[in-house]
Amino acid sequence: MRRRKGFTIVEIMMVLLILSVISLMAIQNLHRGGNKAGAEGLALVISEEMKRVRQEAIARRRPTAFVLPTNTGTSPVTRSFYVMDGEFKPRITRTRNFKSEYSGAEIFVGTWNLSSGSWDSTDLKVAGSKWGDFEVSNWLPAGSSALNDNCFVFLPDGTVRTNGIKSTDKAYHILVSAGVVSSGNRTSATLTGAGESYTINVSPVGGITTSAGIYNESGGVTAVRGKYSTSIGFSAPSPVTVPAATPDRLGSNPKIYPIPNLSSLPPDNRPDALINKDQYVTLQMEATSTSGDQLFCQWKVDGPSGKTGAFSMQSQSTGTGAGGRMEWDQSLNGGVGAWKALWQWRPPADALPSEIYNLTCEVQNIRSGGGTVQIVRKFQIKPPGKVLFESDRDGHPAIYTMDASGQRERRYLDNCKNPAATLDGLRIVYVKNSNPLQGTLWLHTPMDPSGDTCLNTTMTNVELPSISPRGNVVAFFLPNTVDATKRDLCVMKVGVNAVYQVVDTMIALPGNPSLPGDTQMDKVAWSTSGTTLYYGKGNVLYQASITTPGLGSPTVGAPAAVAGGTGTGNVSSVTATFDNGILFTDNYSPYDPWIKRTDTGSRQYLSVGYEDGAVERNPHGSNQIMITHSANSPTSRQLHIVDITSTTTATVGGALTSAGNNTHPVWTR
Repeated sequence: MRRRKGFTIVEIMMVLLILSVISLMAIQNLHRGGNKAGAEGLALVISEEMKRVRQEAIARRRPTAFVLPTNTGTSPVTRSFYVMDGEFKPRITRTRNFKSEYSGAEIFVGTWNLSSGSWDSTDLKVAGSKWGDFEVSNWLPAGSSALNDNCFVFLPDGTVRTNGIKSTDKAYHILVSAGVVSSGNRTSATLTGAGESYTINVSPVGGITTSAGIYNESGGVTAVRGKYSTSIGFSAPSPVTVPAATPDRLGSNPKIYPIPNLSSLPPDNRPDALINKDQYVTLQMEATSTSGDQLFCQWKVDGPSGKTGAFSMQSQSTGTGAGGRMEWDQSLNGGVGAWKALWQWRPPADALPSEIYNLTCEVQNIRSGGGTVQIVRKFQIKPPGKVLFESDRDGHPAIYTMDASGQRERRYLDNCKNPAATLDGLRIVYVKNSNPLQGTLWLHTPMDPSGDTCLNTTMTNVELPSISPRGNVVAFFLPNTVDATKRDLCVMKVGVNAVYQVVDTMIALPGNPSLPGDTQMDKVAWSTSGTTLYYGKGNVLYQASITTPGLGSPTVGAPAAVAGGTGTGNVSSVTATFDNGILFTDNYSPYDPWIKRTDTGSRQYLSVGYEDGAVERNPHGSNQIMITHSANSPTSRQLHIVDITSTTTATVGGALTSAGNNTHPVWTR
């Protein structure tokens, strides 16, 4: 039998054919495995990057966006992403493209056929989130490519908002597949085919999970083989650098609380606010930056002898000031948002009356190249005491001060009498009671206690001055040149050697007949606007208009009787309340005047005993007045606060003073 020595040609061809088929199948399987690994790897990268963006938003306390580019809105499929952050006009901070990574894997945002439920185009909002009014389109700068891309914006509280991305089952879904076939643009994209797929699920509270397959898909998506990166011809935009801009303060910032009444401050070298040395002041600053930079606010104090006071946040304070990161407030600037900082400052414990503290507010960009805005606010410590009055307790007239509670009583101006002051206490006029120039009219400014000024050296025997609310005009009495027992009421500009104008003549000051020359109950008053002067003449209350154009001399109108201002006896002390009423004393007896009010007819508030008068309003507008009162002697009057809430009776409080004869109270703020 003959033995075979090899394979036939047919056998060899069959073996080669089988090996070719096996090799082809192995290559195809390897390709499919590579596509699967690419889709899974890219899904993991996207998921981790979105978690990182969310943490950045929380840590930096500003919105941070994960954005998938769409080629100006034309393509729902991409192979790149970029990140933007900023409270206002956010910038691109980093970019990543996957053209050479994760072969065949693509990212899709859109819709597909669902097994249950439906797609919702309403943006998901989280109840209770303070960022509930945040709108992505308002946050993105005009002209930004992100306006047409798929934006997932993570907010400082961890929640997420989008620019119209559709959701299902109360979550957003991003598909990462080994090849994607779809129709439509960014806003109308529908998935029709996909390879091996993974779904990234994003809940509105910011939770991010990844699951295999196409989430809740109905089975209608055609399986496709991998499409390679060459099919995506666009990339994410590059990071953007914007030159730092000088911050702009918003409106009238910085603001001061409590809001100061500037009209009550002196016209010359006017501070921004008057404060007590134990008073906290709230300092508010709001600002914007056109370059979108984070802003910082710092306050610096320049006080006398290096004194600085204390700020509310000592952890961020230094010896001369305080500062820190400003917070973003989306409600400011018409809903566009702005930076905001709130601080509190209190003067030092050893602050003295009339001291000036300059507080400088600086606002600066986070980048050293940004501009700086400096605004100075000037605070002045209020003058001592809240009540000025005349007293003879040292054997001669002097002006004293004390709190409205009667505490911290002390002598303030010696050898002076008849004090009158503006509501804020920054301008005080008085009559000199010692040589030289006795009986002349003087101006005292607590800001400069050593610089008292005689307003007119030729006027002598001046009595009962009353300064206007703005401190620019003063009224006073001069002896009548014909009848020395009568007085002329005059006004003049508060200025050295200013010319006075006569308001009315031949006025008999009631006083006390048992005390010759006594005028302790007499007083004229200004309206709260400073345009009307009220005074008594006989048993009638009069008024005269006083106009002062600019800083010129006053012009006097014709006197006229005030309705309801007729008394049983002589009208003496007058004061104007803050609710447009006028209180005056009706001396039907020299020793027991009644206090009436013009705007309520003949309502009689008070008749409490011997020697009442010198009625003075409460500068805080309450139903209280201050009077001089003595139960048994016209030479030992004390100051009392009286409650006039009742329409028929009044309650007289205890004496605020205790020594000497105290008259002419002036109650300031």
